[in-house]
Amino acid sequence: MEEYKLDTENICTQIKYLAAKEGLNMTGLKYAVNEIFDKDDSVRNLYNKIKKKTLRVSELSEIAEILNYDIILRKKS
Repeated sequence: MEEYKLDTENICTQIKYLAAKEGLNMTGLKYAVNEIFDKDDSVRNLYNKIKKKTLRVSELSEIAEILNYDIILRKKS
């Protein structure tokens, strides 16, 4: 099982990497989120939220769902 620790400073790069592993670019990823979750916001809006660090957990959860990942919180060791 693959695990990735998200880093708020590099989350855009990390999301791009995970999307690419699934054969998607950011545009394709956002279109999939829009279609499955009945949304209509743009890829630019996604980039702006990531850049400003205003991406909601619910939005990250939708991205994770499209990429077939779970979000797990684990106490630091």
